[in-house]
Amino acid sequence: MPKRTPATPSVPKSDTARYAGLSVLLLEDSPHFAGLVCGILKSFGIGTIHSARDGEDALFILANHRVHLAVVDDLRPPLDGLTVVRTIRTAAAQLPNELPIIFVTETPSKSTVIAARDSGVTEVLSKPFSAAQLMARIASVIRKPRPLVRTEGFVGPDRRRRTKDTATKRREMDRIPTMSS
Repeated sequence: MPKRTPATPSVPKSDTARYAGLSVLLLEDSPHFAGLVCGILKSFGIGTIHSARDGEDALFILANHRVHLAVVDDLRPPLDGLTVVRTIRTAAAQLPNELPIIFVTETPSKSTVIAARDSGVTEVLSKPFSAAQLMARIASVIRKPRPLVRTEGFVGPDRRRRTKDTATKRREMDRIPTMSS
């Protein structure tokens, strides 16, 4: 009997070169889940994946390597995922402040999403998620980057979406069956 493998969403050929040139920081404290996400990122053709298990390692990587995108888990304190995001957004010049950040959370409550938004994340993705959902978030932040807004109380991507269709397409994508962690 042939071995069945889970379907991986295909990456449009126009994105293949774009993804091959990407350097992604994955901040995930669970080795198992980090391995799953790294596998998904490799299947997209991501060129470089820097993996960190805690916030300090992530900040070190950002200060010492060129990174185009971060996927940040909701780590436990003292340096939880949202603290890492706020540090990136408000840090001095040695960190890439305008870096798109996809925040991954196990608790997708309204208060968590609001806290993530207010911390400066670009996109939120809840566990468990499918490879297609992760690919949709990555494609969104790469194809349609949002400018960074700096005010006294907020540093992060412009919260306004460019079209109504973007939000509708995301809601449709989130209905795809998910991958278990």
